[in-house]
Amino acid sequence: MHSKRKKLIVSGCSFTTSKYKSAAYPDMKCDWHKWPELLAEKLDMDLVNLAFSGMGNRGILLTLLEAIERTPKDEIGYVMAAWSQSNRDDYWIYKDFDYQFTMEHFLKGFKWENTRKSRPGDVFSWVRETILGYITLQNVCKRYNIPYKQFQMLDLFSGWVSGLVRTEDEIQKILKGETDGDPYARDEYPGNDPAGDKKRLRELLLEYEKFIDSDNFIGWPTVRHLGGYSIEMKCTMKELWHKNKFKGYEIIPDRVIGGVDKHPNENGHTKIMRHIYEQLG
Repeated sequence: MHSKRKKLIVSGCSFTTSKYKSAAYPDMKCDWHKWPELLAEKLDMDLVNLAFSGMGNRGILLTLLEAIERTPKDEIGYVMAAWSQSNRDDYWIYKDFDYQFTMEHFLKGFKWENTRKSRPGDVFSWVRETILGYITLQNVCKRYNIPYKQFQMLDLFSGWVSGLVRTEDEIQKILKGETDGDPYARDEYPGNDPAGDKKRLRELLLEYEKFIDSDNFIGWPTVRHLGGYSIEMKCTMKELWHKNKFKGYEIIPDRVIGGVDKHPNENGHTKIMRHIYEQLG
């Protein structure tokens, strides 16, 4: 039977997908309800989850735009974008000329692919494109009078500028002796002034602030130095201080899977859902 409930349409990466599987621990059952499912239950809505692991911000934007355009607007209760790292790139692989919408993260016949390290351009162009994605989604939702929220689920640019860490499965393979290398090494940032570039990227965020509806952007302007935050840092991490000086972040152990997998566990997803829900009023 056709549901009379509104739809909660979300997109994001591995912190958002309902089908998360741990790359580090492939035999682990990760069948707990993720934050979108918990939030849909709380809002009494039907969930349309377009997220998948590794997704970047272009994919997040385009999957949401596709769903918004193809869904009757009176059926949409909320649209939510859980933005990811700006260095990730997404692209479609064409397989079959069939435009039947499946309410999943692809059009039938098209497959999404992504990469986290080989995106053309530089971090300044990636961040600027993401910000324009914020504005695009915001304006489309306002055009159709659709309730929406957006937020950075993961840090937008610090991971890249600080040097990307190994993925969970890469760390696990090194620890098992299957491959060589330092499991906790970071990639070298291609720029020559990481501290200065972080400052310039924060200035870039503020350059666009006048175009952002911050009432509908949870954690704006997304980075701690500007008074904002990402959901990951707010809900699965805590700040470290020494002699009244901020020293960084530390994982909260009972909110993540553990070991080399820092994705939220059942408790972590509950914390994320509650934080988002509290910002809806």
